[in-house]
Amino acid sequence: MQHDIGIVTHIQKFALNDGPGIRTVVFLKGCRMNCEWCHNPEGKKHFPEIFHFWPNCVDCGKCIRACPVEGAMESISREPLYPEEKGFRGKLGSKIIKIHKDKCLNCFQCAEVCEYGALVASGEIRSADEIVDEVARDKSFFAESGGGMTLSGGEPSAQPEFALALLRAAKERGINTALDTCGYQSYDKLSSLLDYTDYVLYDIKNMDEEAHIRQTGVSNKIILENLKKIITRDDVTTYVRLPVLPNVNDSEENVRKTGEFVQSLGLKDVYLLPFHPFAGQSYRLIGMDYPFPIGDSYPEEKANNIKEILESYGLNVSLWMAWIPNEEAENKTA
Repeated sequence: MQHDIGIVTHIQKFALNDGPGIRTVVFLKGCRMNCEWCHNPEGKKHFPEIFHFWPNCVDCGKCIRACPVEGAMESISREPLYPEEKGFRGKLGSKIIKIHKDKCLNCFQCAEVCEYGALVASGEIRSADEIVDEVARDKSFFAESGGGMTLSGGEPSAQPEFALALLRAAKERGINTALDTCGYQSYDKLSSLLDYTDYVLYDIKNMDEEAHIRQTGVSNKIILENLKKIITRDDVTTYVRLPVLPNVNDSEENVRKTGEFVQSLGLKDVYLLPFHPFAGQSYRLIGMDYPFPIGDSYPEEKANNIKEILESYGLNVSLWMAWIPNEEAENKTA
């Protein structure tokens, strides 16, 4: 396989929370971890797959006729399929297509015949030069804001050769680069990426190894050790990012252990990312169950309490409340 070819889910322009300044974020597909709360579930698997935008489905039946696998798709009553969601075509009780993911080949023949945007491919094979050409169109915004290109995912280091090609091509064009990573990769591969990286956005999920294995499927040992090595590099600026999940990693004990660890490394800047429910629909679009309540955001008061605990360790904590509070959401949809 060519090292400058890889799989990308999408490119987000004018991002403000993925490194300094205005940034263009390239989301690579594939991740070696399996976080139960993943905000981008479409980026988990290492291959393109079907996204089922079921609100757009009109049950025309073309996809069923195009599907080469008997029983992989069927027409079912609209009512049992997420009836609390709004904005779909038709009324509850009307028909809609359901994909049985265990039988789906991801051949995309259904997407080719869908005229309503209900079936689309998530994941596109593209070249590094092609992507950086697109990113470079935003260089004027980068220059004004101190921004640049951020690699995210999924996990960009899960496609190490492709990520390296992207970062190198960006630096050759004078574009500032950032790597958003979970750190679950060999340090040799991470280090090669850092040679072309200006900023690292490094996630710490949980300080307890057993809990980390239970919640993500992997140990946190290599993750914590890699962070210790990364901060020794003078050519890279590292920011720690802490996703905060209800009843997952928000205990005072874990917060304090995290604060102690970050303080021991001499790092100062920490970004607190409280849970929000926006990923729920993405899970449904790719046929996955969502393990958290739909519509419930992380309590702002509790997020501020965690912020204060971390600040007691001398850390500069930025709190990203990236959601609409429930009462406001209810008013907007009433």
